[in-house]
Amino acid sequence: MQFSNGDKDVFLVKIDSMIDRGALLSRYSRAASLDIREVYRKEFEGNTARGKDFYKRVFLEYGDESIAELVTAQMAVQNISNIQTKAIEDLRVGLSYLEKSSRYVRYDRKVNGRYLYLDPEKAGIPENCREDYISSCDSLFDFYADNYEKALKFYGEKYPIDSIIFNESGVGPQHIDDFDTEERKSAEKSYTSSIRARALDDLRYVLPASTLTNLGISGNGRAFINLIQKLKSTGLPEALKIADSIYGELEQELPELINSAVSKHGMELIRYRKDLSTLQVDLLGQETRKLPEVELMQFDDDQQALKKSLSVFAFSNGNVDLASAFKGISSKSNDELNAIVEKLAALRQNRRHKLHRAFESVTYLFQITTNYGAFRDLQRHRFISINRQPLSDRFGFDMPPFFEETDLKDEYTSLMSNASEVFRKIEKSSSRSHAQYVIPYAYRYPVSAMMNLREATFFCELRSTPQAHPDLRKIAIDIYSEICRINPSLGQLMKFVDQGEYSLGRLKSEQSKERKLKGLDSST
Repeated sequence: MQFSNGDKDVFLVKIDSMIDRGALLSRYSRAASLDIREVYRKEFEGNTARGKDFYKRVFLEYGDESIAELVTAQMAVQNISNIQTKAIEDLRVGLSYLEKSSRYVRYDRKVNGRYLYLDPEKAGIPENCREDYISSCDSLFDFYADNYEKALKFYGEKYPIDSIIFNESGVGPQHIDDFDTEERKSAEKSYTSSIRARALDDLRYVLPASTLTNLGISGNGRAFINLIQKLKSTGLPEALKIADSIYGELEQELPELINSAVSKHGMELIRYRKDLSTLQVDLLGQETRKLPEVELMQFDDDQQALKKSLSVFAFSNGNVDLASAFKGISSKSNDELNAIVEKLAALRQNRRHKLHRAFESVTYLFQITTNYGAFRDLQRHRFISINRQPLSDRFGFDMPPFFEETDLKDEYTSLMSNASEVFRKIEKSSSRSHAQYVIPYAYRYPVSAMMNLREATFFCELRSTPQAHPDLRKIAIDIYSEICRINPSLGQLMKFVDQGEYSLGRLKSEQSKERKLKGLDSST
């Protein structure tokens, strides 16, 4: 069956060939027929080359790249370093990602006698540095593996179960001794999962950026073309191999489409990307300074932000032009404007009630400096426009409580220092881009982050929830505080930022998960 139904105006296209699906849907722009299913019967049915011929003609004759967005693919990329997953995930439009989590998956396993980090040759590490690279990575993984049980014990003693307040749904705060046998079993399971997650949160600081992971990618053909070109422009051996592999897999399924990635125009674009990445601005005389975690660089003042966003809102919900809306809003008093904001805030009953798009007109430029591990979660917010540089050792490293508060502090510091020395050696022999593979997640990483008020609200409310990573929670709360400081009138819209302190942030979500699983079991 090629379509989910034959007579309704809404239906699924279920043609086996993905390139035929895209080619058929693209006919909407030219076909006079009122039903695309009729076009299929006339032009595609029985003609196995129709879709391929269509894409070949359109790309060669017209260069219409937009039709490539109608062809989609789901791809798995395995045994890829965390350097390259971040490079891939920089592409924010047209692709969706799901990556193995270092917060919930242990990384002390060996495969064929080796820990899961990228081979130095595949990373492009110079021969004279490979032994140092291997030694540093092995030492970091050994430290991780040796201290997993110790981390569980540390947090179990720091937050003993009899000191934990459990908030059972519909019951309220309870201690472990308040539960009956079945409830106690569920609470203990939630507690154990939370302790494990907290331990892994700390242990992942020592993982090197070369740590291997798996990545699922779903997206359209145009975005995959862009991804191939981006990876090829880096010049890094691992990126080049991944680009060739992605191209090879898609070329089997979508040859007429994906070939444009390395066409004449495609190669010109790759060269342009390379030139962009090597063009440096002379900043001699600027010293590296100690960086705050959140630094607001540019913003609209309170009155400007208030009037601009409310003018766009009034325009979108009114019947006047934008200039008239600006004039009308500008004539109102501060009390009147604040009254409008209060009404908008009152409409939000939970964090899933997002701000109106009018508040995308208010923007902020932050420099966010956090460890590389936390950056990996920050980057997932694709409506935050992030610019960054290769990872390095230049901004120091963070130390989580497990290492800070135990006799492991000196060993942890020594491992970080050793990784820094190896980084410098590789950088001197090759480049910073190659050397970054040896840097642990603990190292601090400044990025520029441009966001609008609507996205800032979503980010701060989501990432301040108790189950968020502690480092990202602090960033979310700091961003919220900065916005409230410079735009207090609009800050009141950010109603659901959680500034509380939690001993085991994952506990509430683990309890929720257990209740849902319990409900499933009882219904079967």
